[in-house]
Amino acid sequence: MKRSHVFILSVLPIVLNNVLTPIAIAGFVGFREFVKNPAYYIFLYGPYLWSVYEIFLAYLALVFLRREGGDVKRVIGGFRDRPLLSIAIVIGFTALSMSLNYVSSLMFGASTSSNLIKMLPLFTVLYLATVGSIIAGICEELIWRGYLLTRFETLTGKKVVAVVIQAILFGLYHGPYAISPVVFGLIAGLIYIKTRRLTPLMISHTIIDSIGFTIAYLT
Repeated sequence: MKRSHVFILSVLPIVLNNVLTPIAIAGFVGFREFVKNPAYYIFLYGPYLWSVYEIFLAYLALVFLRREGGDVKRVIGGFRDRPLLSIAIVIGFTALSMSLNYVSSLMFGASTSSNLIKMLPLFTVLYLATVGSIIAGICEELIWRGYLLTRFETLTGKKVVAVVIQAILFGLYHGPYAISPVVFGLIAGLIYIKTRRLTPLMISHTIIDSIGFTIAYLT
């Protein structure tokens, strides 16, 4: 394992999403227009950039794994060997995440992102709920749980510490004030540490994102 690989995949996603994204979008729509409602323009054009970032970062994770002599199949884990366990993970994680989101909305009201999604064109929402969700579900799990969590586990020798670090980094990728992704990352990380099955998490992540975007737009 190379520490430089871990550093790159820890920092690069945060820089891409929190620095490059607003710069690129401001350059596209014009700075004066962008500053009128930066959050809206980020949600309007950001989904396409996020997909590009995630595919690129997932590719890096695979390259780093192979260069480090890692077994990609072992990292991803099985699905068909214990199908009931995999199905239980998908159902359980999806239900838990959606329940936490619902409770959060009752306690704190609709999030800023939910309100912004209602303002988006239908095409952008459809992209988020389909292509964007699939790419995020597969790539984000591979990057943060499949690669970073396992690397931090090796570096620290402590599973819980590794789960916490990757969850914080996952949250920072989604924004400096994104608490929900940190909680999501903690739960997903704990499930992966216990089961070593990435495929059910990818499926569940995709479903959660897709349903979440759809509900945010329709309600």
